[in-house]
Amino acid sequence: MFRLSLLVVPAAALLVACGEPPPQAAKVEPPRPVRTMVVQPQRTAVAIQLPGEVRPRIESRLGFRVGGKLASRSVSVGDRVMPGQVLARLDPTDLAPALAAQQAQVVAARTDRDLAAVELERLRNLRVQNYISQASLDRQQAAFDAASARLNAAEAQQTQARNAVDFQVLKSDANGVVTAIEAEPGQVVSSGQPVVRIAHSAEREILVNVPESDLKTARETKAWAIVVPALGQRTLPGKLREISPISDPASRTYAARIALGGDLDGVALGMTAVVQALRPSTESFVLPLSALQSTDGRPRVWRVDANGTVTPVDVTTDGLLDDSVRIVGGLAAGDRIVTAGANLLRAGQQVRVLDSAAPAAPAAGAAAGGSPGPAAAVASQRIAQRDGSTR
Repeated sequence: MFRLSLLVVPAAALLVACGEPPPQAAKVEPPRPVRTMVVQPQRTAVAIQLPGEVRPRIESRLGFRVGGKLASRSVSVGDRVMPGQVLARLDPTDLAPALAAQQAQVVAARTDRDLAAVELERLRNLRVQNYISQASLDRQQAAFDAASARLNAAEAQQTQARNAVDFQVLKSDANGVVTAIEAEPGQVVSSGQPVVRIAHSAEREILVNVPESDLKTARETKAWAIVVPALGQRTLPGKLREISPISDPASRTYAARIALGGDLDGVALGMTAVVQALRPSTESFVLPLSALQSTDGRPRVWRVDANGTVTPVDVTTDGLLDDSVRIVGGLAAGDRIVTAGANLLRAGQQVRVLDSAAPAAPAAGAAAGGSPGPAAAVASQRIAQRDGSTR
């Protein structure tokens, strides 16, 4: 009997080991913490906001019309210049002999012309007395005309040589500021080679790069507002002057120039600017960029429902504002939208809202006799564990 009981006990233990494990309770995923905001419609009048840079409307690269050795330079970068002001000079010894030679040719041609004129007058008198034939007079007339033509050609060459000497002095042709020096004294420059770069001060504009998505809006915008941060919050009017028909191959943006109007006092070249395309005021919802999600090319946001779950909502965007996005379709006033943690959500998931007033909520709930919040529950659990360990 004792041996039989010894055999029955291991067999029973084996049957228990081979049986199915006792059922366990399904794991419940805790609510995911998110940050939210309740949206309200806002009236905005800005269609595009882009960074820009103050540039001159015209920037000339001035060079000599003749080649030679640069003898001196009279201006430096940053100097303001006026029309007719001397900027640089070439060595005058290169063209001085050519001018002297042309002057000598003019003297010789004038002497030949004068001699032919005297001979022509003498033959005319002889022809009146019928001492010579008409053919002789005609030959002398032709000789006089040829001498006169040679004199005119010599005088034209002399003028050209004198102009070449004058072109050895480079002068400014407008009011402006020197932005670059591209040649130094002692350097031999060719005809037309840039020596001094001058930005005209008459007109200034803003250079901006328009993204592909905003190209249509930029072309249709009639009013622009420009803010130069270095001058405070003063707003200057602007007008789109030109926009490139070809995008930059690296950035895929289109270079545009906006003419700057108003009081330009204090606006220096190279200053940064913020350009805003204005349009009639429209209502929209402004959300942080972190609230926007797009997995299949369609923008959407996550709305928190009354039961604490989230639902994806397709929205229609209408441009960016710094680190925010404008929503013009898909939302209603009073919707609670997830602004942080949207990339980790799925439809119907339970969430826990983290608001700025959340830390004060448990104390208020306890004072009112309501259920304690999460922080109070954790504190009570720690106190019970400590008391149990003491006992």
